[in-house]
Amino acid sequence: METIDFLELKDQIELQLKNNFSFELLELQYAPYAFGNGMIAYRIKGRVVKIIYDGKDNQIELMVSAYHVKYDRAELTTVFSGLPTDFINNGIAALKNNFK
Repeated sequence: METIDFLELKDQIELQLKNNFSFELLELQYAPYAFGNGMIAYRIKGRVVKIIYDGKDNQIELMVSAYHVKYDRAELTTVFSGLPTDFINNGIAALKNNFK
């Protein structure tokens, strides 16, 4: 199984986001010694967008909140779950579909 560097993945995600959205980084957590797990949270168009990477299972999950909720109270809905290699194309497409 290919090892993913979470910080490189974050850079790829943000490059794709910049091409499609204006965003604000809300939180970044990275645990390099715990399978490289990480979590990023953004505010995009008034919604909380959270991306969680599970390094042990090599899975990534994209979750989105309703509009105009506070970050600490946001109830999130999963819009993509799968391999990090699929996320850059399919995850960003799923995110775009949620903002239509």
